[in-house]
Amino acid sequence: MSSAARTSKALLAGLGLVLASGCARADTDLERTAATFSESAANDPVSACALLAPKTRQELESERNEPCDSAIAGVALPRGGAVVRSEVAGHSGQVVLRGDTVFLSLFDDGWKVTAAGCRPQDASHDLPYDCSVKGG
Repeated sequence: MSSAARTSKALLAGLGLVLASGCARADTDLERTAATFSESAANDPVSACALLAPKTRQELESERNEPCDSAIAGVALPRGGAVVRSEVAGHSGQVVLRGDTVFLSLFDDGWKVTAAGCRPQDASHDLPYDCSVKGG
């Protein structure tokens, strides 16, 4: 194998590692945001609100006609618990926790929660999930 071929092969292998580690980091950040939101919703509503996507926060405040921290404290969100699995598709993600399913979107400043308190619906419903907190 020529020196150029070895160099190209090494560069491709290195690129694969960089890409794989980038995906792992995205999944870790995604999972951390979902778990932190789930924990904060019960104990620190101000921190939970900071993790909401702007439209989700606006919809929550509008529906409940109160500031986000008061509104989120009034929503009976389940305790999420440990991460069961997560998926990332582009700038969207889903984290299934032991007690909740959380949907997120990637913004310039990181992952933000777009929906939480989500429960799967049976096949007779139009939408696959019913969420306690969601954005339009």
